[in-house]
Amino acid sequence: MNNILPNGTELRDLLSQSFLTTNHINKLLKEKGIITQNSDKNATFPIYMSLLLSPEEFTYLYEKNSEKEEKDKVKTVVIPIDENIDLVDFCVDLNIHEILNEKLTYKPSYEVLGSPNLVINNDEINFDIELKSTSNIKGWSSRESHHSASLNFKKEADKLIVTKTFTSKDSEKVIDFALDNYEQTLSNNNYIKKGKKIHRILFGDFTNENRFSYFYSFAKDFRSTLIFEEITDIDILPDYEDTSVLPETLKDFLNNVNNLSLKGKKLQDHIFITQNENHNFIQLKSIKFKYKLDKLGCDGNCIIEFEFPDKKNMNISEFQFNISNLSIDKKDKEHVTISSISKKINGVLNKHKLDNYEKFKIDEEEKELTPS
Repeated sequence: MNNILPNGTELRDLLSQSFLTTNHINKLLKEKGIITQNSDKNATFPIYMSLLLSPEEFTYLYEKNSEKEEKDKVKTVVIPIDENIDLVDFCVDLNIHEILNEKLTYKPSYEVLGSPNLVINNDEINFDIELKSTSNIKGWSSRESHHSASLNFKKEADKLIVTKTFTSKDSEKVIDFALDNYEQTLSNNNYIKKGKKIHRILFGDFTNENRFSYFYSFAKDFRSTLIFEEITDIDILPDYEDTSVLPETLKDFLNNVNNLSLKGKKLQDHIFITQNENHNFIQLKSIKFKYKLDKLGCDGNCIIEFEFPDKKNMNISEFQFNISNLSIDKKDKEHVTISSISKKINGVLNKHKLDNYEKFKIDEEEKELTPS
């Protein structure tokens, strides 16, 4: 793909991708001095396919193609440790290529590039990988793709906070293999505190009511980072056996409903959110918040999704969040980057996530009495 400049029908595969909007296509046409009466994507296809793509235009389209999966998704693991052990001792050998050889019984459709190592920097340990994935069932524009993942380790008293960041299923799978090996190594070295469990934020760690409270705790202003504006999406599962126990406001609304996705504006005013008596009968799976950027050196806004993504095994589904959309005003793009802003946002949300998990999770005794 790096050695071709497609034109004509060869462009169809790239232009037909759903991530390319009408605005993307028309932007390129306008830059060529072409104004169309009908701006519909289907109408502009033939025009664009009759033109020769410049290297800059091809790069623009290709980068948009890459962006559709390159959104960082964040999860966290808390490892209980002996606080007297120095951080450098947690920087153990982690050979990802050997780990994959041991874990995989088949040849995967991806490969890890280079030989990543654990590196200490500013009182943190970092482990970064890059994958190259290849698929023969996709069109030429999507056949080869690159994905990243990372582990970040911070020592806080008697806890090792591990932040897992990934951009695709393959990169999450590989970073999970690395993390499993790391946890086993710590256990073998007796670095994990005896009698304590490694914690992940799971769907089953909350009652229905507490899960609502946990999600909604993100509907706030984060000082010098984000200003909350509205809820734009809600994804729920009804959770009741007998309709007679439902509050009157839910009886007709949830009748014969297996799952429900709501999209709109200011959904924080919806009865699912505002009426606490409804929360016991609803499993909240995911929610999206819209924020305005605050004091980050730029103007703009973002939409962040908080979710338990595993639909098949909900009770052990692990909480994650990702910035599904981040828009920075054009005048500020020379001064800041999307990645630097994303990193600051992720750091603030990660701290809030851990602090409020301790506040809203059910204790172990209560969890054993809660049906799966």
